[in-house]
Amino acid sequence: MKTLFNIVGPSFIILMMACQQPITPVKEKPVQIDTMQLIALPAPAAEKIASNEVSVVSRDSTTYVRFGDCYFSLDWITPDQYRNDFERHPDTIFLSLAPKHSIEGQMLAITTGEAEKMKVWQRYETSIRVGQQLIKNWKHHQGNWEQLHPEASNFFICRKYTTAQTALFPEASIEDLQQHVKKHYSKELYHAVANLETMPRAVISTYYLKFNGTLRNSPTKINKVLIIDVTL
Repeated sequence: MKTLFNIVGPSFIILMMACQQPITPVKEKPVQIDTMQLIALPAPAAEKIASNEVSVVSRDSTTYVRFGDCYFSLDWITPDQYRNDFERHPDTIFLSLAPKHSIEGQMLAITTGEAEKMKVWQRYETSIRVGQQLIKNWKHHQGNWEQLHPEASNFFICRKYTTAQTALFPEASIEDLQQHVKKHYSKELYHAVANLETMPRAVISTYYLKFNGTLRNSPTKINKVLIIDVTL
């Protein structure tokens, strides 16, 4: 019996010690929605644009923007350094899309700290396209504001538009277009338009996103507008 205890005893003791040691929990990976991931908010070292109230940081194709007390992220966007003026328009930011990209179907992530009852609307604007040139300083069709409903907390899917919607444009003549291009654009573009017999097709030239909400336990309201220009 003593011999059996001498053989089994040390093995039993080692097994008991192993069972008593704490198990290190496995760290869960962050959940990724679509191709976007809401990571840490832009760090103090992020690029500042026009004002200390706005900072930008990029990760892969996604841009994260701190916009006053509101943070948001979208793919393929960059701030417009020339149009943003946060002294005059503190609640509006102008952005540009990378060529051949759209916000349609993208996941929009918003973080607003103490905000509650956050709502998001989207609309679009069309312009005439001549070759690789958008005629933006002429007539436009603007769609109605349409509310986006959250897919999850802080996550919204940007609305997609049909071919019929993107082709909408106010009534205009080809002669009016030719005169406008002759006055405001290059001779090369005017020659291209002068040879047209029918009006070129309209395309989406700008997207608009609007955020509305209130701060928790405060009458302060949040009103932000994102104006996102399409680049051909």
